[in-house]
Amino acid sequence: MFQKPKESDNHHKALYMRGHINGKPISRMLVDGGAIVNLMPYTLYKKLGGEDEDLIKTNMTVSGVGGGDPISAKGVASMELTVRSKTLATSFFVSEVQGNFSLILGRDWIHANQCVLSTLHQCLAQWIGDEVEVVLGDTSSFIAMADSNSIGANDKINCLSGLDLSDYELISCTRDGFVPTTLKAMENRLNHLM
Repeated sequence: MFQKPKESDNHHKALYMRGHINGKPISRMLVDGGAIVNLMPYTLYKKLGGEDEDLIKTNMTVSGVGGGDPISAKGVASMELTVRSKTLATSFFVSEVQGNFSLILGRDWIHANQCVLSTLHQCLAQWIGDEVEVVLGDTSSFIAMADSNSIGANDKINCLSGLDLSDYELISCTRDGFVPTTLKAMENRLNHLM
């Protein structure tokens, strides 16, 4: 199903999809296998016509978004999410969040949708009955992030995993990618001055 990638396909791109929520087009949907739940920013919920009284109350908080403190969810919204030819009633935790995404599709959607994703190949495979449908990622998202100076915005950074880093003491990152470095103790130059 997946082709062996070429060396030049080595990248750190996240997987974004395009789709429709309740019939309205949505781009930059981040498919995140590390997230448990689906997350929708409150601003998007309001743009889609959502009303606060329609949210299902929850006492849950969402953590791990942007590395900050846990965020209270305003509630849970169930909406029809269509990706390519498959529509699924999808539950979103609605919170005051923002990032380089319009919403996050976590394992809740990935598993309910019975799909297999590949960030390397920038696609996902989903079953429509007994047939497999391959959906290509939304690459327009990378253009929007091109001026960001975060590590994930540079799609030319080679992977660190798989490299022998045993001789390196420090890994730093420049706009050209990861730089493994060996630190050497400087000899005490003060003794030479006296």
